[in-house]
Amino acid sequence: MLLCLGRIDPIKNQGWLLDQMPEILRRHPQALVVLAGACTDEPYGQKIDQRIRQLGLQNSVLLTGGLPSGDPRLIGLLQEARAVILPSVSETFGLVILEAWAAGVAVLSSRTSGASALIEHGENGWLFDLEKPDRFLQALDRTLARPIDAKELARHGAEKVRENYTLDAIASNVKRLYEDLIEKSRCVT
Repeated sequence: MLLCLGRIDPIKNQGWLLDQMPEILRRHPQALVVLAGACTDEPYGQKIDQRIRQLGLQNSVLLTGGLPSGDPRLIGLLQEARAVILPSVSETFGLVILEAWAAGVAVLSSRTSGASALIEHGENGWLFDLEKPDRFLQALDRTLARPIDAKELARHGAEKVRENYTLDAIASNVKRLYEDLIEKSRCVT
């Protein structure tokens, strides 16, 4: 199961992933893509439904609709996913990446500013250019063919979460920032 987590919206670019599905299924016939997220753009949601039918993907793509944070179904999807795929056109931060890593799941993301700030290509996930789907497919093949390596990527990502994004880590960083600002203000006066 491949999880694409995020609202159904042009910015999240699920249509791009659907366009890759024939080749994904050729390489991995048992693949199931789950699009989990509320539809925030009805015309785009209709295009997604149409594209699924046009490509004959009704048995290979599942739309869950919106799932609230902390919903056991969402947690279950993250736990069962072999990879989280984010084909976004734009992603300013990438909370989904942190959630995937915390759940122990490898991440494949388009090269957006948010993803590029979090993912170190080949170390804790895979970055790909939307214009080069072959690179995405290679990363997906590697992730699915080498589950131990995929878990290692996710483990490195989880370390980054623990080091930088837990409440303790954020509180420590904010405290250090205030201490630096106080010190700098003393030097000015």
